[in-house]
Amino acid sequence: MWKKITKAAEKGVFRGLTKIRPADPVTLPLQPRVIAVFSCTGIGDGLFDSAAIRCLKLGYPDARLVVVAHHRRMTVARHNPFADEVLPYSKSPWTRFRLLGAFRTSRPCLVVALRVNEEAVPLGYLLNRHAFFGSVHRCRSFSFLLSHPIESSPQSHAVEKTLSVARAAGGAPDAPGTMIYQVHETEREAASRRFAPWFGEPYIAWQVGGGRTLGYRDWPPRHIIEAIRLLQGQIPHRIVITGGHDNREAANLIASACPDVINLCRRTSLEETAAVVQSASLLVSSDTGVMHLGFAIGTPTLALLHPRSRPENFGPPAGDPRFEVIHLQPAPEGGAPVGMDDLEPRRVVEAVLRRVRRGVSS
Repeated sequence: MWKKITKAAEKGVFRGLTKIRPADPVTLPLQPRVIAVFSCTGIGDGLFDSAAIRCLKLGYPDARLVVVAHHRRMTVARHNPFADEVLPYSKSPWTRFRLLGAFRTSRPCLVVALRVNEEAVPLGYLLNRHAFFGSVHRCRSFSFLLSHPIESSPQSHAVEKTLSVARAAGGAPDAPGTMIYQVHETEREAASRRFAPWFGEPYIAWQVGGGRTLGYRDWPPRHIIEAIRLLQGQIPHRIVITGGHDNREAANLIASACPDVINLCRRTSLEETAAVVQSASLLVSSDTGVMHLGFAIGTPTLALLHPRSRPENFGPPAGDPRFEVIHLQPAPEGGAPVGMDDLEPRRVVEAVLRRVRRGVSS
């Protein structure tokens, strides 16, 4: 209730402010010195935005591109070579004051909101109300603060949605639409030392789930257990399970039922998880940030998608042979709802065997 009240009050304040200082568009500078880019939501969203960040940097190669990222998920932006600087963002009001201070001596000539929480939009307006680009959908009730509101097609891929904003802001029109995450060599070496007993052997990385709020997209632990048991003895690969705080219970169930698996759930940072995923023979994952991390790194990935997670919106680049999608089709009209529980383990096992044996033979 209090959150709704404060949001309504803030919206009213900025409505009044725009009457005095309207968000009027001006001609964009040909050579902006500083570009502020807001990308401050989840891991997967940050990876979607990585292509837009590259697009802006290629369009303005001489500009200093400063990415404002969620303080707990800055890793994604820090592993994008097209970001010159990464600043932390949180929902605390003090964050706004700190960020305004950070830009005090180098005001951005251009501000671009990619995937943002609504609370960040007023900050973009305060930084530059004349050259503030953003998606109307993403900025929602604060979209009136955008000097350059951009409409994106709801049917387009998640990467394309923010890529269209970057192009409208002057980014390179021919920039590729692939996600970016570069694992540093020092991180891979550190992972090889920490996980020395098995890191050099063939293994499959298996992400057991994503965040609790979108748990319907996860494949049930009992199905993962059955799939792992069916794979035992058929391939020389170890199974390494990964996950975050919300996946601890599922990971413990799997590790208890399958003692040979290596349980890294909640035991690695995102940087370490990326290094583990990069060296895996295969990544198996439902629709999570780690699945998109596999796409960005280029690890062969088997994506298990819920009916709502349409491949054309959230899947890998079309036609890339490194990636395979098992997408559950929505139920016909009037039929019983289809969920991840309906994905049979044998179907996943067949795909894993096909992918692994193909890699071995090549």
